[in-house]
Amino acid sequence: MQSTRANGAVEGMVPRVRLLLLCTLAVVALPGCRAHTLQDGAYDFRAVEVTRDDCGLAMQPEVFARATLLTAGHVVRLNYAYLSTELAGTYRYGLEEMTMDATLGNVRTRLRGQDCQVDSVTVALDSVTQSPTRFTGSMSFTFQTRTSDACTCRLFFKYDATRAGP
Repeated sequence: MQSTRANGAVEGMVPRVRLLLLCTLAVVALPGCRAHTLQDGAYDFRAVEVTRDDCGLAMQPEVFARATLLTAGHVVRLNYAYLSTELAGTYRYGLEEMTMDATLGNVRTRLRGQDCQVDSVTVALDSVTQSPTRFTGSMSFTFQTRTSDACTCRLFFKYDATRAGP
């Protein structure tokens, strides 16, 4: 009698073990768990080419700032020092390319040589990984306000970001 119970218990476990094995294989095979080559950490941004600057910001070094990259699977976050901007986005499927954006509200900044109270700032970033410590791409800032045309402007630039030293 004891032997029959033991055999029944083992037979009942076999489907569970198979199911567990299949689930484990499915999780390992998911593309969302893919590791990307770009290292997390601090990066220094350098403008390579300014393609549009209605704002008069191209000559202000604080605009091309340091940022901290944090990756979790395909999801990325970039804490960009200028305007304390926190961008969020994803890697493009199957590629070492990221796209991120952010929207800021009620921002006080200097544009075209004057102090501005801006209703919103939209920030967009596209990038391509060049190496584990470098990425390049384009970035834009769009400043909008309802009270002053002088404070409504855009800055578009191409950048090169390299991993900052310790």
